[in-house]
Amino acid sequence: MKKIGIITILNVNNYGAELQAFALHHKLKRMGYDNEIINYLYYKNPEYCAEEKSKPLIKTSAKNKLKDLVLKWLDKYSAFKYPEIAKVRKDRFDNFHKKNTLVSKKYKSYTDLYDQKHKYDTFIVGSDQVWNPNNGTNIAPYFLTFAPEDANKVSYASSFGVGSIDKSYYPQYKEWLNNLTHISTREDAGVSIIKNITDKNATHVVDPTLLLSRIEWEELMVPYESKEPYILFFIFKKNAYAEELAYKIQEKTGYKIIRVCKNEMPLESDDKILNIRDFGPAEFLGLYSSASIVLTTSFHGSVFSLIFEKPFYVITPANKNNNSRQESLLNVVDLKDRLLREGDTVNLDEINSINFETVNHKLNKHINSSVEFLKNSLD
Repeated sequence: MKKIGIITILNVNNYGAELQAFALHHKLKRMGYDNEIINYLYYKNPEYCAEEKSKPLIKTSAKNKLKDLVLKWLDKYSAFKYPEIAKVRKDRFDNFHKKNTLVSKKYKSYTDLYDQKHKYDTFIVGSDQVWNPNNGTNIAPYFLTFAPEDANKVSYASSFGVGSIDKSYYPQYKEWLNNLTHISTREDAGVSIIKNITDKNATHVVDPTLLLSRIEWEELMVPYESKEPYILFFIFKKNAYAEELAYKIQEKTGYKIIRVCKNEMPLESDDKILNIRDFGPAEFLGLYSSASIVLTTSFHGSVFSLIFEKPFYVITPANKNNNSRQESLLNVVDLKDRLLREGDTVNLDEINSINFETVNHKLNKHINSSVEFLKNSLD
């Protein structure tokens, strides 16, 4: 049987990244394709070995270098201050993949990946922001330039993570994109970028997590038992607007607030927000399944709100215009009113007004066409 190798973002201790990686692998397996994830470590993984060849296309700004440094420091600080929480969380992430995901040997560097003679018939670059020009590493591997020249090379739901690319980078991107046999992207903005750079018509597909049904996700979850309804607060960093909105919803509904996060964050006292920091992917799914309302800043937070049919709002920064991921997704299901910019006024009387029957009808059409793209690219 022919075999498929998938490269994507993995092993970064992030719910969205790990679940999208698993989802594409699992969907292909359900479709009858033998496949595994090529375990090329993302540059943010502590074990990744940076080298001259892995330098990024765009020189990392001092601001982004500082941001990466602060995040690494927070990880180390949290693990040092709360070693048991850090260990339980890591074990849960590791065990999720050991149980559910077929993964190749580990490639810790650019050279490791390119020196290997990969024995796959088809190579797929998966979803997430693998094509973001601001990634602090060489993104050539995510255009499958390490694969044999005559191999079938497919992109599935690969994301630029931005609404546009500086024209000075068009020549490099054109060379990379022309290396692919079949091209799809996760956002409609990505379709436009590819058309502008290569004059090719890329296919707009759904994120891999949407390829699995609610029932399939529930089969993987660890149920979360709660005696009272709760607002799931899935926010990456402190956000005053999001917190204020959560408290307004709490005042209106009487629901408690549960935050699922990684690091120890300076939030309100535990009697106002329950911080959960040691959940793995399976526990995260259980928390979503039992939630009554979701507030999130995460793209995948929006996705799982749709999958589990939860009333939700996704919050984006007022001073940034890189919201193409959320906009594209919510455009598909006609829920642009659920996309908030910090500072927006919200009519809480309409929080439960989503018609998920209509949403699912629109979403299923897009999911079906995405599956067709996969079949046509692989057969």
